Amino acid sequence: MTDEVFKKAEALMQSRPELLKYFGSVGGFQGGEVNTGNVFVTMKEPKDRPKAKGKNRPVTQQEFMSTIRKEFSKIEGVRRVALQDRSQTIATGGGRGYPIELSVRGPEWDKLGGLAETIRQKLLDSGLAVDVDTSYQVGVPEVRVIPDREKAASRGVTISAIARTINSTVGGVRVGKYTKGGRRYDIRVSLADKNRTGEADISSLWVRNVRGELVPLSAVTSIVSKPTLLSIQREDRQRAVTVFGNVAPGKSQADAIAAAQRIAKDVLPDGYTLATTGSSQQFQDSFKELALALVLGIVIAYMILGAQFDSFVHPFTIMLALPFSLSGALVGLWLFDHSLNMMSMIGILLLMGIVKKNSILLVEFTNHQRQAGMDVGPALLKACPLRLRPILMTSLAIVAGAVPAALTLGPGAELRAPMGVAVIGGTLISTLMTLYVVPCAYSLLTRLESPQHAGRRAEVKEALAMPQPGAD
Repeated sequence: MTDEVFKKAEALMQSRPELLKYFGSVGGFQGGEVNTGNVFVTMKEPKDRPKAKGKNRPVTQQEFMSTIRKEFSKIEGVRRVALQDRSQTIATGGGRGYPIELSVRGPEWDKLGGLAETIRQKLLDSGLAVDVDTSYQVGVPEVRVIPDREKAASRGVTISAIARTINSTVGGVRVGKYTKGGRRYDIRVSLADKNRTGEADISSLWVRNVRGELVPLSAVTSIVSKPTLLSIQREDRQRAVTVFGNVAPGKSQADAIAAAQRIAKDVLPDGYTLATTGSSQQFQDSFKELALALVLGIVIAYMILGAQFDSFVHPFTIMLALPFSLSGALVGLWLFDHSLNMMSMIGILLLMGIVKKNSILLVEFTNHQRQAGMDVGPALLKACPLRLRPILMTSLAIVAGAVPAALTLGPGAELRAPMGVAVIGGTLISTLMTLYVVPCAYSLLTRLESPQHAGRRAEVKEALAMPQPGAD
């Protein structure tokens, strides 16, 4: 049955012009997964792909995943489809490699499967995730041979004889070795494959009792065939079922994980917990580390600027550009339909370091003019026009450097694009606002300067006002 379904899937793969090659594997990679399979696909280079519907550009990987997800769902016999970007598996280095990966843990295995299925369905209904599945795989057939001890004892058949008979005829036994080409090979004896395919073949076996007589195996055993589990997963010494999936197009990974945690809080009873694993755990850890780096960067930058300008006020004036860079980055991500992911966070972190240069250029030149004896107003009126050109030059250079990444050109561009868009949006908005907000804030915050600074500037002004020796 699985093989027939995969033949239909292969026919679908052959008809797709976006694909360069594909490889199918029926039965999974853990052994015994007779009701599952995998298809690995390699897409063509963007320039060789057909145009996206209604757009003048090639089909992207995310668009192809959305299309093929719908096509697979139409194939008769397909129960679930879980697509995966293999580059994320390589990047995470652990887990299943899905953006959403959660572990439901508790004592009872069967109950875990039901709870995981409830979370899976609710998360799918939320619209924040697609391709949601669980590691609770029931349906792998297993044949159990249960001895009837009373009947076996009455016929003189031992349990060990039943076990040996089934093992030797179905599983096979090693009876010797032979040598060929300098290598030794085992000789195993068992029934032919056609004679060991089902319950009827096992029932037709005969077993020898303690008196040397042959007794039908069906007379001393009962044979039961039922679906069973391939393996029982454990994490942190607890039984666990993994819920995994992809983020829905246009949705946030953080929102999907938060929604899953809210669902689990409402669904899970006492004794059962939900933990993030794999990519989800790495995502949360990385965001915490980036947030810590952002805070530390702001604090250290304030300390360095305070030492450089010998003031507690002017570093604050300079760092007023940071909120505008953040708002600009968020606006850019919204306009170009990018999410707040790891790459965009790295772009925002870069902005925290580069947008301060506009304010530094303006504040430093204004301080020099004031130290030369000018008042605050005239100093700002002189500094702003003179510093406009270097501010625009440096800002445009930063924007030009981020444009190639933002244009999503070349393989892997979808990963770099959010970072480029965040840098461009944050730089443009912060540059524009710096030219207006920083001079205004500077003129207002000079009232908070220490008396020592004001006294030194008054001394300079008086010295400049005094007539120079030898002057007429």
